[in-house]
Amino acid sequence: MEEGHYPDRVKSSLEFLSSSKVWHLLSKNSVATSCLDAASRRNRLGVQGIPIYDELKTLCVSTSNGESFQQDYLLHCRAHLSFDLAAAQKLLGLQHPLVKLEEGILTQRYSMRYGTVNPFSQQEKFSHIFDFSVVKSLTPPHTMMTNAGDLSWAIEFRPDELISSLQDSGIEVVIGEIALDDTVATSLPSFGIITGNGPDSGMALWYRLNETINTRLVSEERMRGDISYPKVFVQSIPEMGLSMELEARNNEVWEALKKAVLSFIQQEVNYIVIACNTTQYFSDKIAKLCIHTSSEFVPMADVLRDHLVRHNIQESTLIGIPAVANFGEWSGFTQLAEFGVQPVDEKLLPAIHELGYIVKRLDSKSQDNTALNKLQHVLRNGVKTKYVIVALTEISILLSRYPRIQNKIAGKVIIDTLNVYADWLAQIYVQALPEERSQNDDFWG
Repeated sequence: MEEGHYPDRVKSSLEFLSSSKVWHLLSKNSVATSCLDAASRRNRLGVQGIPIYDELKTLCVSTSNGESFQQDYLLHCRAHLSFDLAAAQKLLGLQHPLVKLEEGILTQRYSMRYGTVNPFSQQEKFSHIFDFSVVKSLTPPHTMMTNAGDLSWAIEFRPDELISSLQDSGIEVVIGEIALDDTVATSLPSFGIITGNGPDSGMALWYRLNETINTRLVSEERMRGDISYPKVFVQSIPEMGLSMELEARNNEVWEALKKAVLSFIQQEVNYIVIACNTTQYFSDKIAKLCIHTSSEFVPMADVLRDHLVRHNIQESTLIGIPAVANFGEWSGFTQLAEFGVQPVDEKLLPAIHELGYIVKRLDSKSQDNTALNKLQHVLRNGVKTKYVIVALTEISILLSRYPRIQNKIAGKVIIDTLNVYADWLAQIYVQALPEERSQNDDFWG
């Protein structure tokens, strides 16, 4: 539609935003009937629907001394919240209570109706009161949307720029707590992955993390495209390959690992994980590096323990290279013995070690019957339990190339440490996402 054919209030909104040099995008949506409904119809980044907390809710209120209205205000908050008029009155230092302006009076005074009230059109006629929630930075893309002065036109904008422009225009702007039940997190967790031994393990962990988040959010109708995924930092360290001979090369491995962890700490990464079973041996030393920082190291053994308890798995067998699978001095999984986890038959450890090297030499995506047959031999001859914990990333990579038997092979149920790790991280991330549904939709702009 050409600009000359925009509804008058849409045109006035665009004129204010353009003259104030506030970044904005105009979009069209079907007619909305409430904030919750509007959020589901908004178009942003090629996706229809935005989280309810990214919709701006606006209420027009006035003071009254019982005889006449003294002043009109626009209250603004994120749409998943409810306005607290008493809190707004206190914030403004008003003697008389604030009351919602009835729609008939709103139309008479300002030629607008609820559903078309916004901070852009006739903005100079009001004092603007913003809830603190509006200036918090939540999830990407860190913009909000609201009506553009019409039920089927919307504006995407950056809240901090809008508030600054109102203030620069000489309009009274107050920011404070004027809404109830603000339980939205102000930031989302970031993850740091050290790719382990070898790089494919970190790539597999990251892929599974995103895949799990995608599946969960799609099922909950909360998937918003690329912006729904977490911030992930990845370090691929060639020296991690030395961990196959950890006993003889532990100093070199630790120095490389320590440098990577300190780098993540400096970047203020929230959760640090290692896509490697062997170097879990250094878990205690890594945890000490993270003390008094914003970073937390997540030991694989802790996540596995929680998985076993949650699924009531009382007996399982762990397979990995000798340093890992014998629960000896160099294993980071010794604590799991208390939860019914037993090592694989010792006579098969050389075959497992050899299997790891076979996979390392394979083409990055090829299937290999020799490697698969050797794995089946290990499972049939060295494992008596129904459940098998795969603590060798080479086996994880190998099984990922055989989707049909990835979770069950040779009559055994596979518990893949990389998958359990990824599922735990995904749960942390999804739980931190703000709720998108509003319990309170009494007022809307």
